Amino acid sequence: MINNEARIYALKNLPPEVVAVTFAKCSRSPENFDAIAQELSTEQSAEFNEKWVVNYGHGSVAEHAFMNIAIENVSLIAVESIQSNRLASYTEKSSRYQIYNRDRIYIPEIFNSDPIIKQAYLNVVNELFTVYEKSIAPIKKAIENIYPNKENDPDAVWQAKIKSKWMDICRFLLPNCVLANLGMSANARTFEYAITKMLSHPLREVNEIGQKIKKVALNITPTLVKYAEPKEYYKNNEEYLLAKSKSFAFDSIISEFTRDNKLEVELIDYDKDGEDKILAGLIYKYSCASFRQCLEKIKKLKYDDKQKIFDSVLAKAKNIYDKPPRELEYPYYTFDVLLDQGAYYDLKRNRIMTQTPQILKAAYGYYTPKIFYKIGLYDEYCRAMDRAHETCRVLGRKYPYEAQYITTKATARRFVMKMNLREAFYFVGLRSRSGGHFMYRKIAQMIFDHINRVHPNIGKYIMADKK
Repeated sequence: MINNEARIYALKNLPPEVVAVTFAKCSRSPENFDAIAQELSTEQSAEFNEKWVVNYGHGSVAEHAFMNIAIENVSLIAVESIQSNRLASYTEKSSRYQIYNRDRIYIPEIFNSDPIIKQAYLNVVNELFTVYEKSIAPIKKAIENIYPNKENDPDAVWQAKIKSKWMDICRFLLPNCVLANLGMSANARTFEYAITKMLSHPLREVNEIGQKIKKVALNITPTLVKYAEPKEYYKNNEEYLLAKSKSFAFDSIISEFTRDNKLEVELIDYDKDGEDKILAGLIYKYSCASFRQCLEKIKKLKYDDKQKIFDSVLAKAKNIYDKPPRELEYPYYTFDVLLDQGAYYDLKRNRIMTQTPQILKAAYGYYTPKIFYKIGLYDEYCRAMDRAHETCRVLGRKYPYEAQYITTKATARRFVMKMNLREAFYFVGLRSRSGGHFMYRKIAQMIFDHINRVHPNIGKYIMADKK
C-alpha cells in the first residue's frame, strides 16, 4: 500500500559526504532518503562525488555536506579574509567583552629576515598595549560614573550591562595583529571557494590558515574540497591592481593624517525609481501583466494611493525580525564610508551587502574618543597611535599587506557598501540599536538619513534608533 502522507525526518549520524550523495541521488532514485543512505558507504559516496561533483561540475551537491570548523590563534587581519565569504556563518572572540593579551600577537614571518623592522614592529605593539592596559581602569571608572546603577541591579548585573561600553573605548588601541578565535560553519562548496581564496592570498598567514583548514576539511569530506588550490588568476589580479592603483598616485593627494576624524557616509548611487519598482513588484506577483506594464500603472498612481499600499504592507511590522517582502530588494543604495577599523570590523559581518574595503594604509589618520582627554591619557594615546601609523606607512612602502598588522581598531578606513532596501531595513534596525558600538550606531543612523531623504515614502518604515 502506498503511503502519501508527508514524511519529514532528520538524517542523523552520517558523514557529510554521505548526506550530500543521499540528497543528490533523489533526482534519479525513487527510494526514500533513509533507504538511499543505508546503501551508501563513505567510499561509495567519495566515488560518486569524484564523478559528479568534480568531473561533471555538479557543485550544488557539495552544498549538502556541512562542516563546523574551529579556528584559533589567527590575527584580526586574517579573520577579515576568512570572513569574506558571504555564504557562511561565523562567531568570534569579541573585543567588546574580552581583554586582549600582548603576548598573543602575530608576527609576519617576513620580518624575521630584518631584525630592525621586527623590533620596530614589536616596539609599536608593546607601546599600544601599554596604553591599552593603562586605560582600562580609568575608562571603566569613568563609564561607571556616566552610567550609574540607577535601577539598583546586583553589582554583577550592572557591571555586565556597562562592560561593553568601556571596552568599546579601550579597544581602539588594539593592533590588528592580535590573535582571535572563531568558529566557521559552511557547506563544502563554500569551504572549497574559501580555501582557494586563502591559498591565493598575498599574506603568508592566510595561506597557512588555508592549508590547515583544507587538511581538517579533508578529514571530514575527503573528496569535496581536495581540489582547492591556489589560483594564478586571483594572484595575477591582485598584483596587477595593486600596481595599477599606484600608477594613479592617489596616495600623494591624501592630506596629513589626523587624530580627530569625523565619520563620513556619502550616498554615491541609488535607484531613483526604487519606490515605484517596489510597488510594481508587489502587484506583479498577483497580476497577469508584465513588470513594465505594472511599473507604468504604478507611476500613474496618486501619491496617497501609493502611500496606502506601503502602509498596508509595512506599517504593521513589530520589529526588525518581521522581514519585509522580498520586493524591497529591487532598489539599491551605494555608500562610500569613512570610519574606524573597529566599526568596520563589526559591519563587515553584514555579508549580504556587497563590500569593497580599502587596504589599511594609515592614510586617513585615526579616531580619538573624547574620554581619553578626560582621563589624562590623550598624549600617550596619540603618541602610540602616531607611532603605529608612521611605522605602518614606512613598512607599507615595501610590505603593503604586512603593514596592515600594525594598524589599530582606531585606524580610519574607507569602504564601499552596496545594499538593497530590504537589507537596509535589517542593517539600520540592528546596527542603530542603543546596545551597539557607538561608532557603528552613527553609521547606521547616517545611512537611514540618506535613505529617508531620497525615498521618504518608504524610508520612514525603517526602524532606526535615533536616540
